[in-house]
Amino acid sequence: MPSVNIDGVAVEFQPGEKIIQAAGRVSNHIPRYCYHEGLSIVAQCRMCLVEVEGQKKLVTACSTPCADGMKVNTTTARVKDAVAGVQEFLLANHPLDCPICDQAGECSLQDYSFKHGEEDTRYDFFRRTYIDVDMGPSIKKNMNRCIHCTRCIRYCDEVGQIHEMIAEQRGNNTEIITIDDQPLRTAYAGGLADVCPVGSLTTKDFRFKKRVWYLKTSEGICDGCAQGCNITHSQDSGLVFRLEPRVNMEVNKWWMCDEGRYGFHHVHSPSRVMGPTEWKDGNPKSMLWGEAIASVRSFIQGAKSIAFLVCADATLEEAHALQKAYPAAEFFSYSPTVMASSEDQPLDHLLRRKDKSPNLKGLEAAGFKAYSGFDPKKYDLCFFVSAGKVRPPYGLAKLAKKAIGLGLFLKEELSGYQFILPGPSTYEKAGTFVNFKGMKQSFKPSIAPVGMSRPLEMLLSALLEAPRKVS
Repeated sequence: MPSVNIDGVAVEFQPGEKIIQAAGRVSNHIPRYCYHEGLSIVAQCRMCLVEVEGQKKLVTACSTPCADGMKVNTTTARVKDAVAGVQEFLLANHPLDCPICDQAGECSLQDYSFKHGEEDTRYDFFRRTYIDVDMGPSIKKNMNRCIHCTRCIRYCDEVGQIHEMIAEQRGNNTEIITIDDQPLRTAYAGGLADVCPVGSLTTKDFRFKKRVWYLKTSEGICDGCAQGCNITHSQDSGLVFRLEPRVNMEVNKWWMCDEGRYGFHHVHSPSRVMGPTEWKDGNPKSMLWGEAIASVRSFIQGAKSIAFLVCADATLEEAHALQKAYPAAEFFSYSPTVMASSEDQPLDHLLRRKDKSPNLKGLEAAGFKAYSGFDPKKYDLCFFVSAGKVRPPYGLAKLAKKAIGLGLFLKEELSGYQFILPGPSTYEKAGTFVNFKGMKQSFKPSIAPVGMSRPLEMLLSALLEAPRKVS
């Protein structure tokens, strides 16, 4: 296999790979701004300059293909001087607003300035200034911070596949804008904040909410549709602040849609039912767990026919726990947009799916029947399981003789249920989803269960055994 020598280390490469890609495999990080693995190469920022033996000029590592026997140096004085000069130019107009910038702590401009830049500036002219621009419901643009890497333009063209961002004017006066100042139309606008290396593009949802060094992260799976995008949860003090894509080349590559990105606010909704609740005389009554379990156990006694309508964001583990707890019951799966996974189809060229639940295919594989066959009037007792974002059909519980809700419910949904036993959201538990391809993907909890919510397995154990199981 051909190899290239980078700073004295031999690195094997595949034909067509660039120097910057080969260097990354030996923990030799070459600085870059315009380069992104998922976007086309333009070699525009010039931060990745390296020295190749036998060539008179420095070359850009992002656009130069590896060649067998090539010798590359990334740490010579010539390279260091060139990179420091580029860094100085990029900082010429950049404001010193790190204390209020959402990118602070995750900013490559900060990192490279510390590692490759100079201590002082020689720039004596006024910095250019712009007014922050609203680019639609998702993104706010701060042109003062922009370094003209053009990642955002390429992202819209190549990922969103809508040509809606352009570079206007030239040189120092270059400004990145949307065409005719129109709001962004792409369903993937939030990804602009992911690819922007300097905090020029930020999401309105996270803007000024939390300093990133306070955030703790965990790996998750998006519960917004059947794609099963790999994501990262960021939280602090039990509050989820943002979701970001996690690289998985088989599922979502580097991206996620806005619907999934901002689909976590129900977790901290003020109308979420936080404790056991009984609907009595037309009003909700809050209960302690011991009282609630005793009341529910008495309420469900004598039920001969039992059915479960389970929203398809329940995990495989929860599905198996239900089947084990009530082997004689009938189980139905529910997705708000399709009756069966066979009806699912792509909604665009990239990630979004028609099936707006993450585990319908998994529940079907576990033997759950289609929602179209569910008639609550046929059963003595119906359990409605809402395991995350998907809501059971509103008003359906009123048709059941006895209806109990297990999981995440909102106060405006209580009518028709005799009891609600609150459970965790997707972000408060570990489990496994099966995406539309049949791929099993496991995830971890980001936060502890909110309020008095308890895991579904614990609720089932308490109902079948003893109230003391729930505390």
